[in-house]
Amino acid sequence: MTQPGMRWPRPRDYQDAMQTPKVCLTDSRLRSANIHTNGMGVPLAASGKSAVVFRATAASEDIALRCFTRASSDQRLRYQALHAHLGPALPWYMVDFAYRDQEILVTDTRYPLVEMDWVEGDPLDKWVQGHLGRGRDLEDQAAAWLVIADDMLTREMAHGDIANDNCLVHGDQLKLVDYDGCFIPDLADKNPGEAGAPHFQHPGRSGHYAGNMDAFPALVVYLSLLALQSDKSLWRRFHQDKNLIFMATDYAAPQQTPVWDALAKSPDARVVALANALASMCRKPIASLPSIRDVVTEAGIPVERPGLGANGQNPADDWPPWWQQPAMRTGPGPETVPAQTPGPDRPGPTAAWWTDHQPDGSPSPTQPVPASVTPPTRPLPVTRQRPPAVARPSPGPAAPRRPASPPPTRRPPSRPPVSPQKSPAGTVAAVIGIIVVLVIIIGLLAL
Repeated sequence: MTQPGMRWPRPRDYQDAMQTPKVCLTDSRLRSANIHTNGMGVPLAASGKSAVVFRATAASEDIALRCFTRASSDQRLRYQALHAHLGPALPWYMVDFAYRDQEILVTDTRYPLVEMDWVEGDPLDKWVQGHLGRGRDLEDQAAAWLVIADDMLTREMAHGDIANDNCLVHGDQLKLVDYDGCFIPDLADKNPGEAGAPHFQHPGRSGHYAGNMDAFPALVVYLSLLALQSDKSLWRRFHQDKNLIFMATDYAAPQQTPVWDALAKSPDARVVALANALASMCRKPIASLPSIRDVVTEAGIPVERPGLGANGQNPADDWPPWWQQPAMRTGPGPETVPAQTPGPDRPGPTAAWWTDHQPDGSPSPTQPVPASVTPPTRPLPVTRQRPPAVARPSPGPAAPRRPASPPPTRRPPSRPPVSPQKSPAGTVAAVIGIIVVLVIIIGLLAL
């Protein structure tokens, strides 16, 4: 059992223990897990400032085992409180987790670990580097990030350590990992002592633990993505190792270092306005910082929330087909345009049309379908992979994992092959041609 002031294992100590999971782990499912190793059989490990992470496959599911390398106050309480705060389903940008107390044996002592869903993806800076010159990708990721930051505000939570390594992107989907320093109201008096990555944090972040602690790094990420969307040369000039385009020294001297000068000349007016806002935040006490929602609103940038449900779900995914939705006008005014009905010059769809346009080949409905319906205007849904809305297990030493089911795959409708049709005019022309040839042949034989 861990004791206050005791020495925590080093990454190499955990690697040695993970070579024999049947011996070092307690949970029966984890004991039979396959720990991923290198060519020499040594468990692969990714080390951070407070933990080392191993990849394992348990019951055909890839998971991450996060082992702590230093003490953090109230670890178990923190994860239990976060588990309860998030409710029965996680937001789309987080991964499932379970805190397991006294789970791993290293030498003669048992230590806790956190089991999480494994996330395939690149750290944010690596993803950005691979998408330089693709302005639309950067613009879309900036918009998605703004929705994530706004959703965390709505949930009264803050991550606490927004940085490249904790923002993993797969395709265009961003996931936040590492929840050791998360803030929720129930943990307001449980400061974990995290200061975050300096290239993303306010100069006065040390010792600050509150609901607005993500305000500064959230704006750093959003501004950086927008700036690179309009000027990819900023990456070559200002990106180094652990940052995007800002360094901690830039925050200590707002509007006095080269990156500030470059942003002031940006062709994107949003970048200029947000850079001024970030510089202003650098000069303010961290406790008085406005939220990113307030900053972008002041800059005239809307937060385009795509109608997310209570658990981060997008109701637009479950809307009926467009031809079953009421037609709405796109111009000013709330009037509803009535659906058009079939007429003498506008025949209704046939049963074959209906079958051809249904993914599952369903028969035609009993009521006729409008031949022309203007689809309603609505915000485009943000494509994201969300966890299934099922009950999550209670945290604790033996909390079972929630089974992860992939989203249903919608197959495209199958269409029967269309046989080419010959027109009557073409047939007549062919017959005439044959007759002409026969007349010529008979004339030649008569000679």
